[in-house]
Amino acid sequence: MKKPFIAVTLILTALLVVTFSIYQPNTITTDNAYVQSDVTSISPEVSGQVNKVYVKDNQWINKGAPLFSIDDKDFVANKKIAISLLDVANAALSANQTQIEMQEIKIAQAGQTIHSSEANAVYQRAELQRYTSLLNKQSVSTNQFEAQRSTSIDSESLLASAKLGLTAEQKQYQALLAQRLQLSAQLEQAQANLRLVNIALERTIIKAPLDGFITNRQVQVGKYVTPGMGLITMVPNYIWVEANFKETQLETLKKGQTVEVVLDMFSDRKLTGHVTSITPATGSQFSLLPAQNATGNFVKVVQRVPVRIQLDIPDDLKQRIYPGLSATVAISTLTSETTVIN
Repeated sequence: MKKPFIAVTLILTALLVVTFSIYQPNTITTDNAYVQSDVTSISPEVSGQVNKVYVKDNQWINKGAPLFSIDDKDFVANKKIAISLLDVANAALSANQTQIEMQEIKIAQAGQTIHSSEANAVYQRAELQRYTSLLNKQSVSTNQFEAQRSTSIDSESLLASAKLGLTAEQKQYQALLAQRLQLSAQLEQAQANLRLVNIALERTIIKAPLDGFITNRQVQVGKYVTPGMGLITMVPNYIWVEANFKETQLETLKKGQTVEVVLDMFSDRKLTGHVTSITPATGSQFSLLPAQNATGNFVKVVQRVPVRIQLDIPDDLKQRIYPGLSATVAISTLTSETTVIN
């Protein structure tokens, strides 16, 4: 009796273990999961012929390292032209400043001339009045009186002329100030043009914008390139797993829950991670041609929602897990939300 009982007990225990391992109500799994990364396409920002390539396919490169360079002869010549234009603008502004200073002196001189002319006109008016009184008394001749009147008129004319001269000098001064504004704007334009030329010259050396692997290199020495051409693809070291779960599995899924990940490439290793975010829409909403269920025959299809998972990558697997690798993901829905460290 004991042996059959023991055998039945063992069989039931084995069935329970198998059933529990297959059906875990607090764990959701999917094999619709893939490693993702922010793959970056490198393009030049200036046109020209490539004269040197510094990298090879599948090479690891650090941020700021040169990738390839474009022949810079035209850009160096443009820089010399821009420097010359800047020198011309500086010289013109300096000459204008000298003219303004000289004009200020002329205005001061015109003011002194007016002051002298006013004093002379006042004196000649007084003399004319004196001569008029003397003429009435017949103490001076008519010729003397006419001569004094003529002198008085000349002094008034000189005063009016001096005032007009001051007005003309002031107008010239205002014109020089307006010219200074124009020349200052031309100087700023020349400075901005030089900065643009320097930027273009710097961009003849295309540098890595991030740390990562060089892939899909399509640049060779002698190739003419233009802005926007994808010539090198860089794959950064930062990766994550995007798991697509059925909508029926999401009821208890939360940010921060613990995740077990098995990559097909390393099927004997269990990696850990945690849920960092859940996409607020199903994958079909982002497709090029979303399904239109309101037209035609309707067939219900279980939708899937992308879930982003951050991996805790061991040191021996760093730089060995690549975007596009397949994975199997299991999430324990019993774990509470934790603080995610990016």
